[in-house]
Amino acid sequence: MKERILLWLSILIGITIILIPYLQIARAACDSLGVQKPWGPKEAPAFSLKELDGKHVSLSDFKGKPVFIVFWATW
Repeated sequence: MKERILLWLSILIGITIILIPYLQIARAACDSLGVQKPWGPKEAPAFSLKELDGKHVSLSDFKGKPVFIVFWATW
């Protein structure tokens, strides 16, 4: 049983050592694109959008409720 735990621990450490350079490259890529880590909850800026039926909806309409916003585009 101890050998099995030691084997899995060795495999996990080996995989971690192999992945460290890739994680550093990804971090450098994020830095070069201006991506920043969030440092805590921030309040979203106030904005409003027009729905498909023409009605305006603002973010303040959902105050106190969880909101999931997805922005996407096709080019």
